[in-house]
Amino acid sequence: MLAVVITFLLYGAAFWLWWQQRNPLYVFALVAGQLSTLLDPFWRLLYSIQTVPSLTSLVAALTTPFNVTASFRAAWPDTLPAMIIVALYLYRWWNPGLLTGLFTYVIFISLQLLVSLLGLREPAPPALLGALSFGMSAELLAALMSATITYGLCYVFITVQNYSWPSMAAAILPMPLIFGGLVYGVAGAPLLISRLLPDGEWPARVGLGLTLLLLGWCVAIITSGLNRLNRVA
Repeated sequence: MLAVVITFLLYGAAFWLWWQQRNPLYVFALVAGQLSTLLDPFWRLLYSIQTVPSLTSLVAALTTPFNVTASFRAAWPDTLPAMIIVALYLYRWWNPGLLTGLFTYVIFISLQLLVSLLGLREPAPPALLGALSFGMSAELLAALMSATITYGLCYVFITVQNYSWPSMAAAILPMPLIFGGLVYGVAGAPLLISRLLPDGEWPARVGLGLTLLLLGWCVAIITSGLNRLNRVA
């Protein structure tokens, strides 16, 4: 309930900023956060199974009705940290760059862990994995993946802040879904595949290791993009 109340308060602040700054970015970001739940049942299915899913279960997950209440809870956990960075950037209190980008990513991880600890969001799909190799917790992996999505959104928000409203909406609204696909689907693929292989420690270790490497690659690409923004500015 508290998460929904926070969402309504943030919508109020976002509309006020739209009126003050003549910029709907914050409203679009919150709506995009809500739309990110469209594929949530699908990702939860993939991260909770240990056998090859049937076509019926995949179709059922993809056709799950849109949960409005769940969408309100999901409006801000991945988008709010990125919106804060955009606001700091607009007021020249934050500059994109290599070191600031990496430091910001670490802050995002900490915020995701805190929000999950306080129960202000539904557990991200990777949190359903249970015990992982190398003594890593599923909650930490979920925080890393969620922070990567937020980090990517941060780059997108800064890039499109001066777009026309229709172009901004077209760029922002699908982004949480796209980044979710890249992080949960592409970066998480080695780990998901390793869970379908015969029981053994090595497949699980290799799968987790490759997933962490792919997450690191995503972070490096986003950091490089932020660094280029700094040089352009």
